[in-house]
Amino acid sequence: MTTNDDAREIDVAATSGAARTESTKPITIMVPEDTLRKLKIIAIMKESSVSDLLAEAATAVVKRDLKKLLGKLDT
Repeated sequence: MTTNDDAREIDVAATSGAARTESTKPITIMVPEDTLRKLKIIAIMKESSVSDLLAEAATAVVKRDLKKLLGKLDT
């Protein structure tokens, strides 16, 4: 467990496919008001939260792009 008061632990099994707990850190992002309003509606309809939706999206970007980008460094 981390000693940082802002950090929390979440179960990332749904996004990573592995049953493990991962420490998280809060971030601040700026999104257009209309986008945030629609994202809140999606979160409600999926019985989720805006934070969880954004964390899942960020995890997907890392999984999709990191290997490709690191491969470009080898060339």
